[in-house]
Amino acid sequence: MESLAAVVAIIFMIALFGGPIAYVLTYIPGETFLAKILRRIPILIIAFLSTIICTQLIFAPIPILGKSAGIFGLVTNYFAIRREFFPDFYLRKYLKGKGIGGGRSKGNDGHGPAGQH
Repeated sequence: MESLAAVVAIIFMIALFGGPIAYVLTYIPGETFLAKILRRIPILIIAFLSTIICTQLIFAPIPILGKSAGIFGLVTNYFAIRREFFPDFYLRKYLKGKGIGGGRSKGNDGHGPAGQH
């Protein structure tokens, strides 16, 4: 019975701490190509394992606390991977460029002041 409790504790620790640890690893400076590779390998391994376990926690028939731990892990994994591999991606700018993010018209959409009669 104690070994089952240990396995469950390890699963929840990977789910809860995998994303934050991967996110903290993104703050390690890496100026050279080798330093970037040596930083990205542990981030990928931790994020991959944590993503698999968090996905299993979300879809498993367990109480809401386990599912919320899985959701927390997935969200923090997303931020860690986005910070490491896509640092110049800003969702607001992307959506605004597509016309989804709201804001004002730039006047070139055919509905300018002339159409307000």
